[in-house]
Amino acid sequence: LDVSMDMWNHFHTCVASIWLHRFYIYSAVALGIILWIVIQFTTRTKRKVGEVLLQKGTEAKLGNGCATPQAKEVYVAGVKIFYGSQTGTAKGFAKTLAEAVAALNLPVQVINMGDYDPDDCLSEETTSRSICVFLVATYTEGQPPESSAWFCKWLEEAANDFRFGKTHLKGLRYAVFGLGNSLYVDHYNTVGRRIDRWLWVLGASRVMTRAEGDCNVARSRHGSIEADFGAWQTKFLTRLQALCRGEKKPCSGRCKKGKCKSPGKQSKESSDHEHGASEHENTEAEELFETSSEEEADAEEAGGTNSVIDVEDLGNIMGHMKKAKRECELQAGGAGMMRESTGRKEEGEKREMITPALRDALTKQGYKLIGSHSGVKLCRWTKSMLRGRGGCYKHTFYGIESHRCMEATPSLACANKCVFCWRHHTNPVGTEWQWKMDQPEMILQEAIENHQNMIKQFKG
Repeated sequence: LDVSMDMWNHFHTCVASIWLHRFYIYSAVALGIILWIVIQFTTRTKRKVGEVLLQKGTEAKLGNGCATPQAKEVYVAGVKIFYGSQTGTAKGFAKTLAEAVAALNLPVQVINMGDYDPDDCLSEETTSRSICVFLVATYTEGQPPESSAWFCKWLEEAANDFRFGKTHLKGLRYAVFGLGNSLYVDHYNTVGRRIDRWLWVLGASRVMTRAEGDCNVARSRHGSIEADFGAWQTKFLTRLQALCRGEKKPCSGRCKKGKCKSPGKQSKESSDHEHGASEHENTEAEELFETSSEEEADAEEAGGTNSVIDVEDLGNIMGHMKKAKRECELQAGGAGMMRESTGRKEEGEKREMITPALRDALTKQGYKLIGSHSGVKLCRWTKSMLRGRGGCYKHTFYGIESHRCMEATPSLACANKCVFCWRHHTNPVGTEWQWKMDQPEMILQEAIENHQNMIKQFKG
C-alpha cells in the first residue's frame, strides 16, 4: 500500500509540474512547428528555382535544334544518311550533310546502300525516331549506281508486292535528294523519283518535298549541283530543327502517286525539269503492256500504286489489248503491202516473231529473250521461295520447290490467251507456225544460263 501511494504521489507531482510549465511547453511546440514550416518552404523554393533553370536550359538547347537527354519526349533520335554514288559526288554530299547535322548535337550515321540490307533493317527505322535521308544518283540509262542496285531492287519489289501492304514502313520519316543531269531528259533523276515514290507507297512519311540536283550548269537552278545541294541542305536543317522542337510536318496529306501536292509547300527546286519529265512519264503510261504473274501491274507505267487488277477490269484490259493488236497487225500489213509493191520483199522469207519494239517492251518487263521466239523470266513464287516466304500451288500440292522451277517458253506466242498466264498476250497468234525458227539446243542452253544468271542476282 505504501508503494502504491508513493507512485501516485510521484505521478501527481509530474502532472502538476507539467501543468505549471504548460506555457513553456506550448512555446516549444509552436517553435518546432514554425521551424518545420520554414524548412519546407525553403526546400520547395529551391526545387522550383532548379526546375525553372532546367526548363530554361532545355528551351535554349531546343532553340539550337537539339534535345537534351532530360527532355520529356525525344522527337528526333538522330539522322541516318543513305547514299548511292558512282563517281563519289553523293558520298561527298553525305559527309558534308553529316558534319552539318553533327553541329546540331544530333547523332548522325552515314550508310552506303551497298552495305545495308533493307530486308532485315529498314523496317526497324519505323520505330527508331530517326530521320532517313537518301542521296542517290541516276546512272546510265536511268539505272541506280552499282552500290545501290540491290537496295532499289528490293524497294521496288516491296512496293509492288501486295503481301507487304501499304503500311509496311509506316512511321519511317525520310527526305530524298536526287543527283542527275538534265542533258539526259528521258532519265533525269529517275532513281531519286522512284525511291521517293516507293517509300511513299510503303507508308513512309516525307519530312520535306523531294529535291533534285542538276549537273548541267546551264539548267541548274542555282548554277551547279553543289549549289543545288547547298540550298537544299539549308532547308533540310531548318526543317530538322523544327522537327526537334516537335512541330508537325507541313504536308497536308493530300499526296498522290508519290508526289507532294501540298499547296504553298511544293518545292520549286525541280520545277524546270518536272514538265519535261512528266510528259515522258505520260508517254510511257500510254504504252500498253500486259505483265506476268510476277508483276500484275507495273505501278509506275500504269500510273497507280495498286498492283492487283480487279476481275471486273479484265474485260476492259483485254479489249484494249485486242485493239492494240489490231493496230499492230494493220501497221504490219500496210508495211508488208508497201514492201511487196516496191518489190523488196523476198518470197519465202519468214519474219521473226519478236519485233524490235516488242523486244524493248518485253526486256523492260523483265524478260530474258532467247533468239527470236523464246524467253525466260523469274516467277514471283521463285523469289518468294528463295526468301523463305512460301511457294506456289505446285509446292503445296505436289511438293515441287518453287525455286527449282524455271518459268520459260519456246514460244512467246499462244492462241489461248489465259488471263492468268505469265505471257504478255501481245504477240501475234496463228493456227500454224509462220515465223523464223531457232535451234532447240540453243534455246535450252540459253534458257538455263539466263535463269541461273537471274538467280545469282539475289543477295545471299
